[in-house]
Amino acid sequence: MTIETTAFQRLEAEDRLVKPAHKGPTHIAGRFGFRGEIALAQEPELNLTAVFAAAEDGDKTLSFLAGQLASFKELPALVEVLGDAMKPDGKYFIYVADVKRGDRYQVGFGDKSVNVLPYDDVSVYNELVDFLYLDKTKMKKFDTAAKIDAIADGAAKYGEIFPKVTYEEGLAQI
Repeated sequence: MTIETTAFQRLEAEDRLVKPAHKGPTHIAGRFGFRGEIALAQEPELNLTAVFAAAEDGDKTLSFLAGQLASFKELPALVEVLGDAMKPDGKYFIYVADVKRGDRYQVGFGDKSVNVLPYDDVSVYNELVDFLYLDKTKMKKFDTAAKIDAIADGAAKYGEIFPKVTYEEGLAQI
C-alpha cells in the first residue's frame, strides 16, 4: 500500500503533510497513518499540529484525525484544506487552545462535523490516550504506527456526542 491509494495523496501533492514522524502503512492491513503537521496556509503558525491521522487503502477520506489548533477561528481553514478528505461519519478530534476548559462541542460544517476540545498545554497524544481510555503502559511499548492504530481504533469505538453548535455559536463562546 502507498500514499497514492489513500486520502493523504492530495494532501501530499499539495505539500500539506509536514514534519512527519510517521507517513506510511501501519500494522493494521490496509491502513495508512500519519503523524506530524498539516499545513493550512504558508505560515507555519497556521498548521494543525500534533496530528494523528488514519485512512484506509482505497478510501479517499480520513477515518480519523486529531490535532491541535491555536485558535477556534482556524477551524474553517482546516475544513477547507481537508475538503473531500472528510466524511460525515469520520472521527475528527481537534484540540483548540482558546476553547474554555471544560467546553466540548461538535461543530458542523455541511454534512461533516468536528469534535472540538480544549487544549491545556499537554501533548495531544497524552490527551487522546486519556480521553479514549487507552492503556498508557501498553502504549509506551508501541512504535509510532502501533500508536496510530491504537488511537484510531479507540476513536472508532468512541460514541459520546458533544453538544452540537454552529461555527458562529462556538465562536461566540470563545
